[in-house]
Amino acid sequence: MGKNLDDRPAYLSSDGAKYSLGVHRGPLAPVGADNPKLEQVQSAGGISLATNRSKKEKFARHWRRFWCCYLIGNVIFLAIFLPVFFLVVIPAISQLVVNKSHLVLVNAAVMQPRADSIQLTLQSALDLSIALPVRIEPITLDLFMRDTGPKEPWGNVTIPGMTIKGNTTLGVTDVPTPFINSTTWASFVHDVVFKKYSTLSLKGSTNSFLGVLKSHVVLDKDIVSPGLNSLEGFSISDSALRLPPLADGTNLVGNATLPNPSVLTIEIGTITLDIKSGDLVIGNATLEDLTLKPGDNKHPLKAVLDINTIFKHLGEVLKSQANLLKTGNLTLNTITKSVVWENETVPYYTKAMSELTLTAEVPLMDTLKNTLHSLNITALEAYAKSNKTGGGLLSTLKGDLSNMESSSSSSGSGLSSILKKNVHVRDALKDIHPVKRDAALDSLANLFMTL
Repeated sequence: MGKNLDDRPAYLSSDGAKYSLGVHRGPLAPVGADNPKLEQVQSAGGISLATNRSKKEKFARHWRRFWCCYLIGNVIFLAIFLPVFFLVVIPAISQLVVNKSHLVLVNAAVMQPRADSIQLTLQSALDLSIALPVRIEPITLDLFMRDTGPKEPWGNVTIPGMTIKGNTTLGVTDVPTPFINSTTWASFVHDVVFKKYSTLSLKGSTNSFLGVLKSHVVLDKDIVSPGLNSLEGFSISDSALRLPPLADGTNLVGNATLPNPSVLTIEIGTITLDIKSGDLVIGNATLEDLTLKPGDNKHPLKAVLDINTIFKHLGEVLKSQANLLKTGNLTLNTITKSVVWENETVPYYTKAMSELTLTAEVPLMDTLKNTLHSLNITALEAYAKSNKTGGGLLSTLKGDLSNMESSSSSSGSGLSSILKKNVHVRDALKDIHPVKRDAALDSLANLFMTL
């Protein structure tokens, strides 16, 4: 039989016993005064049996085991992401940039107005709000009104390809533009003439390039700019009676001021207007070869007053003018009858302007002074003789002016008597001394008799 285990020694007493392995080693002696501390076994050759690893070592070990899975996963991800990025994300970002861009009209001109076309200049500043240059291909823009929509444009223009960086001006200059829809164009003209602010809507699509990245973008913008605002501020200045009348019958001349607060230059043509006092047409006026540029436009005006109509309806005329005559002014209302450019009627301008009444107050004393200043005495004498108004017209005129200065008059002419007896005249001039009033009416009657 084997050896009894109880007979083995309690522990080995030799110094080497602490390095022994196996069943004969026995328990180690306790640490105490008689037993020195056990020696610590150091690892040899830098090899450790410890299981704790750094993150770097773990990652390297993980990568060595699963790199193939990562590679396959990345290939699948890129196969899905790249088409989405180039076909969806980039175009969406490009479109967003275009949608948020600012488009401002800096210069525009509508020239050569014909019944079916115009010559158009359109320059706008586009700010994409990005620092990178963007190249665009040529783009055709439909021009329309937002109310009717882009399916009913009044015309279109093609802008050539260019590179846009930051704030860039793009547009066309002096391009013949036929009308696609004349009704839409007429509505646009009406808005420009009557509204304080008008809106030009445009839409088109093109390809844009950010480096080599290509995107299809749609430009759909409203450009808001000042309109003509019913030509508010219209006035007639430097008016004078032409004595005798010009060869074409013109017997009143002056300067018409037509404000244009927009950036739009409009070539209109020759405008013929009715002159009205209240509801009565008392003559007609002409603005020849009118072009409205930005700012105030002072343009020569020629008028033919219908003296027979004025005398025939004198009471009605004076009644409609009673309030302003007290201030020494005469009100003239003008309404467009026709607009012609190069002997061709311009229907859209005629329609819009015929709906607009332009009112001006004409100072009577200034008109009288301008009339006397421009008076051609020799021509007036010849005109008076040829029209059998009497050779003493000049002396009569001088006598009347002298009477005005001396505040006395004894004229008994037919027209003067009518004016003095008219209740509307007397009411309008009730605040003026009777002697001065009669003297002024005598001179006014003589002036009218020469027309």
